[in-house]
Amino acid sequence: IVRKNYIDMVPKTIMYFLVNHVKDELQNELVSELYREAEIGFLMKEAEDIALRRKTCLEMKDLLEKALEIVNEVRDFNSFAK
Repeated sequence: IVRKNYIDMVPKTIMYFLVNHVKDELQNELVSELYREAEIGFLMKEAEDIALRRKTCLEMKDLLEKALEIVNEVRDFNSFAK
């Protein structure tokens, strides 16, 4: 029984250490590729469609704030007129 356990454990142990080593090395390589100085500007650049959508949303927010002001003015005027 003990011999069978060792026979089972050896390949599992080898695979465990190989997989962990490859995983760690791959993660280190991917992180170093991700944080290269030359690529940071490109990776952080906002997509044109997203920039356009953000600009549209900001304009809509400004318009809605103005509309809210107008509605509040009308409501205040009506409450004073009564």
